[in-house]
Amino acid sequence: MPTQGLSRRAFIAVAGISVAGALAACSGAPTGTRHLRLSSWNIPLDLESYQAIADEFVANHPGTSVAVEVTTGQFHQWFITRLAADLAPDIIRITPQQIGRYAANGSLVDLTGAVPTDYRDDYSEPFWAIGAKEDGLFGVFQHTDNFITYYHRGVLDRIGVTAPASLDEAWHWDEFLEIAREARQVTGGYGFGYGWSGPETAYRWLPIVYQNGGAFLGDDGETPSMDSPEAIGALDFGRRWYAEGLVSPANMSKSGGGAVARDLFLTGQIGLMLDNPESIAALDEGLPDEWGTAPMIRNTGEASDLGGNALAVTRSSKYPELAAELVAHITSRANVVEFCRRGNWLPARSSLDAADIGYERHADTMQQFIDQAGTIPLSMVRAESGRYFSSLNSVFADYLDLCLLGELTPAQAGAQMTEAMRSVTTR
Repeated sequence: MPTQGLSRRAFIAVAGISVAGALAACSGAPTGTRHLRLSSWNIPLDLESYQAIADEFVANHPGTSVAVEVTTGQFHQWFITRLAADLAPDIIRITPQQIGRYAANGSLVDLTGAVPTDYRDDYSEPFWAIGAKEDGLFGVFQHTDNFITYYHRGVLDRIGVTAPASLDEAWHWDEFLEIAREARQVTGGYGFGYGWSGPETAYRWLPIVYQNGGAFLGDDGETPSMDSPEAIGALDFGRRWYAEGLVSPANMSKSGGGAVARDLFLTGQIGLMLDNPESIAALDEGLPDEWGTAPMIRNTGEASDLGGNALAVTRSSKYPELAAELVAHITSRANVVEFCRRGNWLPARSSLDAADIGYERHADTMQQFIDQAGTIPLSMVRAESGRYFSSLNSVFADYLDLCLLGELTPAQAGAQMTEAMRSVTTR
């Protein structure tokens, strides 16, 4: 990560040293200090925010220090290696798609006694279910993100279409594809793009399955069900994107890593894009005032991507009760407000809206994302945060691309994908 422009606090955070811990070391403080380590993705503003919140916690807990570290490399390899050596950080920032595996195998600590009981009242059932399992609470969802629809204002003006403004007006599949066909005529390239960012994010396509009444796993959260008529219908819908040339073959779940859809949108090769809030900064820079947003598309039902992160305490922690208390502190309502405002994240707490966060720009768009979060199905959350999901996601990526490319029919892809998934869940 480049250090240019970072404050001294951020530099200390990246180095893995808390401000209070650094001062204690310089002053020759007693070695009885209880040291905690929190690991996060390498996002400068987030590292700063975590460190500021941690320093506040340290100030109220004498004899404590907190070091904010950077999670490096491939998450699962990184985390498993450190767990095996009993060197994992006390607190880990973890995605919903990663948490189930480690909650099930005993790598995470039950936070039930440390998290205030009123927290549950400020979370939707799907968002609370990310960390809440049958045998305990293994994480608290801090922030989220999801997909809505971006559009080029000029493209919609050319084809004479007005974008929907509310969830109940969202474009249905057939309507959206018709608009995409017209958009393709304007761009001379493709109609729209989808916001995958690499093979590990294949799951971002699952909302399409749930919009059609399908499900990735059955009601028990473990039985694969991608061979149902509804799931196959969703695969058929996705295949049409590529068969009709509406989406670039470079923009696929497994083979189209990076920000392919965003790059195509920025260069005018597509007129619409289904993506998350991460694109906002790039669009502001490359297409100021030339883009707008609408709700995520829908079919017989509504659904959007489950993005965001939870905080969990690992079994390596020497001070699990203290670490759990810090998780509760970071995920308090006041600290969620500050973290989301500085990082441009969406709050996971139900009582917070865009006005509460005080976003510096695009408050209306951020509110669209917050509203869209209410369409994320509980069954999809349980599937994605389940114990098998990390492995199932890899299977899904393989067969999804084969279907989208036309190497397998939707029915073949659904059947073969389901069979391969069963081999994972019955081991």
